[in-house]
Amino acid sequence: MPQARGGRPRDAQLHDEILVATSKLVVARGYAEVSMDSVAALAGVSKKTLYRRWPSKAPMVAEAVLNAYGRRSTFEVPETGDLRADLRTWLLEHAEFLADTTNAALIRALIAAAAASPMDNEALYRQLSIPQHQGVVARLGRAAAAGEIRPDLDHAGIADALIGTLLLRVLVAEPRNLNAATEFDGLLNALLNGIVPAGQPARGSGPPHPGPHW
Repeated sequence: MPQARGGRPRDAQLHDEILVATSKLVVARGYAEVSMDSVAALAGVSKKTLYRRWPSKAPMVAEAVLNAYGRRSTFEVPETGDLRADLRTWLLEHAEFLADTTNAALIRALIAAAAASPMDNEALYRQLSIPQHQGVVARLGRAAAAGEIRPDLDHAGIADALIGTLLLRVLVAEPRNLNAATEFDGLLNALLNGIVPAGQPARGSGPPHPGPHW
């Protein structure tokens, strides 16, 4: 019998080539101008090939972003026993990704797509935000169980603040060199230490945060 040739299976290579083509088009044209036709043409495949993998443009673009992150599903926070250090590591990892102009352009295009189309918003949120949000909430839950933080904290609200900071950064901030020793310390101090002096209740305290959204 003939020996199988080495290297990655052609199907896996083709899948990655499609994702790369998708990312290039989104960065060059913006989400609204990308179509299944244009991706198929750039990748050198038929539209049927695309539709066998994705039901529509939104999940295809979402996977292209996940592919750029180098991950396929979860976005777990490190777990070293030091929650502050673990959250800083997680934030820096994502900030370094977003500091790249191509990556930032891709995320901006996705944010615009989510704002423009309720259908795409749901698909993008399900594939991009939920894994990150759940990863942070799960880490905070384990920290609460271990006694590192108060058990009554709103974990979803904290995750929203962390992810929202990253989204705001990519929308308004210029890329800059990151300092792992101090980057995001102000945010983490406010979240983990609180901003109200010890023993003084915050005025106008409201009900707990209702849950994840963006």
